[in-house]
This record gives sequence, structure tokens and C-alpha cells, in this order.
Amino acid sequence: MTANLCLLLVSCLVSISLCEVSLRLFYPKYRHLAEAQFSRDARGNPTRPANSRNWINHVDTLVPHAWHHNNLGLRQHRDFSEADLAATNIGVFGDSFVENIGMDAPYSLTEPLDYLMNQSGRRFNVLNFGMGGYGTDDSFLRYKHFPYAEKLDHVLYLYFFNDLDDIYASGLFHLDYTGHLVGPEAIRSPRWISLIGKSHIPYLILDAAGRLPSFTEERDTNKKLKIAPRLISETQKNSTAIFRQLIRRWKSLVETQGNTFSVVTLPGYPHPYISSLLREEGVEVVNLYDCFENHDPAHSRRPWDESPYRFRNSRHWNEAGNHLAAVCLYRVLEAKAGLPPLSEDELLQALHRYYSAFGGWSPKYLGGGAPQTAAGIREKYQAFDEGDFFEATWRAMRAAPDKQIIEADFNVYLDGNRLVYLKNECGPTDIQGRFFLRLIPVDEQDLLKYKMRDDFAWQDRRTGPQGGIKSGGVKLGEDRCLLVRYLPPRPIRSIRTGQYVPDKGRLWAEEYSLEQKKSGEVVMEAMPSEKRIIRSAYDVYLDGKSLVYVKEECRPADREAPFFLQVTPVDDRVLAPDRRHQGFDTVYFNRCTTEVRLPMYDIRHIRTGQFVWNVGRLWEGEFLMEPAHVNQGARERGLTGKRIIQSDYDVYLQEGGLIYRKEQCTPTDTSALFFLHVTPVSKSDLGITRAEYGFVNLDFRHRSGFRLDEFGCRISHRLPPYAIRHIRTGQYFPGEEGRLWEGEFSFD
Repeated sequence: MTANLCLLLVSCLVSISLCEVSLRLFYPKYRHLAEAQFSRDARGNPTRPANSRNWINHVDTLVPHAWHHNNLGLRQHRDFSEADLAATNIGVFGDSFVENIGMDAPYSLTEPLDYLMNQSGRRFNVLNFGMGGYGTDDSFLRYKHFPYAEKLDHVLYLYFFNDLDDIYASGLFHLDYTGHLVGPEAIRSPRWISLIGKSHIPYLILDAAGRLPSFTEERDTNKKLKIAPRLISETQKNSTAIFRQLIRRWKSLVETQGNTFSVVTLPGYPHPYISSLLREEGVEVVNLYDCFENHDPAHSRRPWDESPYRFRNSRHWNEAGNHLAAVCLYRVLEAKAGLPPLSEDELLQALHRYYSAFGGWSPKYLGGGAPQTAAGIREKYQAFDEGDFFEATWRAMRAAPDKQIIEADFNVYLDGNRLVYLKNECGPTDIQGRFFLRLIPVDEQDLLKYKMRDDFAWQDRRTGPQGGIKSGGVKLGEDRCLLVRYLPPRPIRSIRTGQYVPDKGRLWAEEYSLEQKKSGEVVMEAMPSEKRIIRSAYDVYLDGKSLVYVKEECRPADREAPFFLQVTPVDDRVLAPDRRHQGFDTVYFNRCTTEVRLPMYDIRHIRTGQFVWNVGRLWEGEFLMEPAHVNQGARERGLTGKRIIQSDYDVYLQEGGLIYRKEQCTPTDTSALFFLHVTPVSKSDLGITRAEYGFVNLDFRHRSGFRLDEFGCRISHRLPPYAIRHIRTGQYFPGEEGRLWEGEFSFD
């Protein structure tokens, strides 16, 4: 019996594997769904990784095209800097009908719309905030937390009938018993759902089910429910109530900034109920259904499945649908922005110039050869070939020495929102070590929203999580190495980067401060002798949380030999995993007179000096921190109380409460719930409901007493006023087994 069961199980696994391989090789229709990349932020809102690039097949023709998301995580080939947004900006929000990953980006509605808006001579930017699977709640959160939301002069939300279902499915918002909107709640999808989503088979099953009569009847019934309010179920009523409040709140946020907000109803199905609801809220409604019908009177008489404006293999609109939507929205925005109206001939000429530049799909009524402006249009709306892109980057950096910020094994250039690593005479060993990048933002709140610490390999071209940055390393010719690394779209105070070999140590490391001309190029004042901790070839001074190296009569040889700095912390858990077995951090740098910031953690011992590779050390010195220095870091962080717990968070007992403190706070650290179990000395303080447990449960979220400063996360939480015998605290995710961390403390 057991043998037969095992044989059956193996047969099923082999069959499923063969089916999966066959779909991937011979029927890659679902590749764009299975290989979709996204991550969730601390609020549970799905976002695309910034600066990501992949290849994906066209839904109908299966011809591959670049699937690119820019520095803001938008599905557009061009980046937007803060300077670029000093124009009239139009934000287009919605789901997969806006993102349009099934076709090349230049054919998505936002791109021809951008081109048409700029025909007047005024500067416009049309930004594509669409993402597959988004509901109204996701789009609202995307707008609310967009760092440049106030710069979006016109906000368009493209509504499709399934957005109400997405509100219910996501569970980000709900109504309390008084009918008020509550949320967003952080959502954590089980790992197994993500793994299943990478397979092609589930999408084949869903696609097949969509063609079954029973499924079609149910879908048509649901479609009617979206239109007739008297037939709407209780679940849909709840989603509609949430939808109404989200739209009300979204409209208020936009108009508070002095900008305009409109909802665009998409073609395919009419939306009379939703349109009337939106007008009751004072929202401007743009009905693309009517626009499509006016352009093509037969449109309303054809089922959407037979429409020429949708893909054959998908219910989303195709290039023709996006083109017509762009024209319809242009006429609306033309009047809204006060532009002189284009005549029909001028509009057709502009569309001809745009679509002819790409040599692919073009509206049937446009003909003739590509115009002279084709190269400029392609450069703006379509990504470069990767080889041309890296070669052009190499030439541009070599021609701009003022952009170089670090001189080391790799020369590092700061070019806008990206770092470019260059090296001549590059050998195999130069690309074997891993790179690290540490960023300190100007606004400490960005530590929670963006990835400011990362390690990456040369060959790693995969995109990191939210706010993450893509590693793109290539060899140009036989001996030139180039690596591009994109920075988060936020102001940065300092950059520290280098290379290391796991379990062996760092190859090189340098730091650059954007608040001075160049790292190390600072004028040092005379340092008081009492701050000198090492006297050797260089005098080393301890100035607060910095080491200052000073040498008079500095020669070129003194600069060429790299420095080493080994810092031993009081608690080795603050070290990176690859450093814990050694027990100290190591930093290498090259300067004649320099100031080096020490880590924020408490330090026990410092060893520093200079060395020559494969020869040995030229000089070295060490310093053992006194108790006053050991606790200096805690005092600077405003922690004057007693540390009672050391774990993921350090917990201090201070001023009748607890202080939770952690450096390098991540979204996971702030999304998990805190538990706090307090055991009083007197059982009478437990109350009736807690007497059987023996402790009081004071669980809380990070928003209670939360503060983010230059030292990381700080959370204050008051303790009860009665005498306490014991405390146990930590973090966990509701519904998941196990705790992320925990610690306890017993009072004397």
C-alpha cells in the first residue's frame, strides 16, 4: 500500500513537472504572469522594484520586449529626477490596464499621451503608476506614499469593474462598527502562495476555467451586480462603501495640494452605477466607454471578447486600445491644462511621428516613412540596447572627471541617481569579490521606506526589494569592467562602498560625503592633545564618534599605502554575519589627512595602522576604550537608563517605561507586533481577566511612541504604575508560528 502511494505521488510530480516544462518551452503565454516581479512594503502595498529590467513576450505575437521599471518603480523606460518633475505632471493610476506589461512600453497609453501633451511647447510629464492586481485601495496608497505626490498636477485614476473585488480580496482597509474607514493593515502572504504564483500551470487552469459555461455565467452575473445596485451582495456593498470613502479621501488629498482629481471609467463594460456614485462625491468622471463608442459606433454592439481593442489572448486592451485611450485622454487634458487645441490634422501628424519612430504597430490610418525626429523619440520613450547603454556610460564617465567621488581599486562615479564603478585592466579576481553599499539619507524616515544597505555580486542582475537597486556588471572588451548601481530616489547624505571576500575580509572600502567636496578633502583644525589615542607614523585622535588621522609632511608613499581600522564592539551581535567569527569590523581607506566616522554601536577596542599588500604592516597602534567611552554611544542616543535586554532590539529601563532601540530599522522590524507580558509583584494588580495567566498582556504596534532618528528606531512604551516582578517582551506576526525575537528581565 505504501509503495503504491509513493509510486502515485512520484507519477503526479513527474506529470506536473513535464506539464510545467512544456508550458514554458512551447506555450509561454503565461510567462508575463508567472515571472512578474513585485515586493510588498511595510503597509502590505505591492510595488515593482525600482530600476528593474527583464524580458517578456508579447501577449499575442510572443515577440520578446523589454519589461523595464524606472528609478521610481514606474513601468517606463525613462527616469524622473526631482529636476525633471519641475513641470506639469500627470499621474495615471490603475491596475494592469495601465501598467500594460503585455506590450512594449512605447505603446502603453501614457507614452503617446506624454508625447501629445508636449506638442504645445510646455513641459509635461505623464507618469505611469499602474500595477497588475491593484485595486482602488492599492492605487490610493501608491499616491499617498509617493514622495513627490504634491507635484502631480493632474491625477487620473482608471477604474475597471474588478477594482471592487480587489478591495475585498486585499483586505488592506475595512469599516469599523461606526462605518468609518480603518487601515491600511499590513498584509503578509504565505510563502507557498508566492511559490505557486511562479508556476505557469495555475494560470492555465484559471484561463481554462474562464471558458467553461458555468464560470462564464457566474462572471456575467457578477458583471450585472457591478451595474445594478439593488442586486449587489453584502460583500460588494461593503467594498462599495470602502471604495466611496477611499475616493473621498483621495480627492481631498489631491485637492488640498491645489491639484485636480478625476476617475476614468474604462471601456469593455458600462459603469452607470459607479459613475453616479462618483458624481455624488463631486468627482469628475471621464467615460472612455463613450469616447470609444463615438470613435467606433460598432464598439458598443460588440462583446468585449470580440473587440478589436483587446488582445486575442488576454482581456486587456492592445496597442489599438491604448492608442485610442491616449487620444481620448489627451482631449480631456488639453482642455484641463488650458492648451490651444490641436486640429485633427495636427493630431494625426503628431501620432504619425510618434508611432513611425518604433517600426512596429501603427494605427491603420497612418502611413508613410519614418520622420526625421524618430531617433529623438526612441531615445526618450524606448530603452537603449544594453550593450550600447554600458558603452555609452563608460565614455560619459571617462569624459566627466568631476563626477568621480572615490578613487580605489574601482573608481566610483556619482552620475545623477546612479553609481558607476569603472576599472581598467580588470581581471577575473576583480569581479569575484562581493560589493557592499551603505547609504545615509538626509531624511532618516527614508531608512524605513528604502533599502539603504545592500550587498551584491558582480554577476547579480536581479532586482532587490522595495527601494532596492539593480546591480549590472559587464566586461567591455577584454579588460574593462563597468558596474552600474542605482540609488533610491531620495536625497543622500553619505555613501560608503567597497568590495570584500566572504570569510576573508574587505578588499577595499571608501566613503564619500555629499555635504563636502570630497571624502577626506577637509581642513583639519589643530586637535587637542588630550584627544590623541595613538602616536605613531600618524597621530590618531578620538573626536566624539570620529577618528582623525593627522600627519605632517605627508608624502605620496604615505597616501598610497592603505589604512586598516579594526573596531571591536562591546556586543558582537551588531556585526554583519560575515564578520562575527572575527569579532571586529574592518575598514580600509587611503588619505593623508582624513576623518573616519566610527560605527554607532558601543566600542570596546580599536586597532589601526597602514600596510602594503603581500608585504606587511608599516605601522599600527591600538586603543582600549575606557568605560566612559564604552557607554558614550548609548548616551549620544539618549539612553541614560539601564539596558535590561539585548536582542534584535535593545531594551532599556528608563523613566518609568521601556525604550526599544535598534540601528538600521527595516520594514519587517516595524510591521511586526510587539508583545509585552508584565508580571506584577501583587496578584491583585492582575485583575479578574488576567489572574489565571499570571501576567498582564500589553501588546502594541510600533506606532505607539515611535521615533526615527540618526541612530535608528526608538520606541517608547510606558509601564504600569504598580510594582513589577518580571517582564517578557519581543515581536511576532499574528497567525504565524514562532516569535521573531524575545527577551526577559526579572526585577530584584
